[in-house]
Amino acid sequence: MALFTSIKQMLTKPAAPAEAAPAADRQPEPAPQPVEVQEVLCADLIPLYRSGAGPRLLDCRESFEWAQVRIPGSLHIPMNDIPERLQELDPAVEWVVVCAHGNRSFSVADYLLRNGVQAASLAGGVTDWWMHGGETESDQRR
Repeated sequence: MALFTSIKQMLTKPAAPAEAAPAADRQPEPAPQPVEVQEVLCADLIPLYRSGAGPRLLDCRESFEWAQVRIPGSLHIPMNDIPERLQELDPAVEWVVVCAHGNRSFSVADYLLRNGVQAASLAGGVTDWWMHGGETESDQRR
């Protein structure tokens, strides 16, 4: 929930004080700097990953999801733990955030970018990765 709270605080304006200055006397608030989250396609990332030249992968799914299927070598930090574990992510390293389908990872990549960490989101998530022939592993026995 910490990540959701942080995002909510970034996106909401505080309520105006009851005794605000007249509109003519107020200075406009600076507009927040736009952040554009890049989405990486599995078809582009898989060859880089296989060659060892690709970015680091950060899996932001819940632990039970990560145990079911994951990309080998990915760092696992659940989405809601990101704010308190932000120092574990080297800002000089390029990160691609992974989730199941690419929705959570987009939000996490946005949060990381706003906090000085180079990040992009894996479009389609681990599901698309697997469908494009990317390597996966699991704790599940068949």
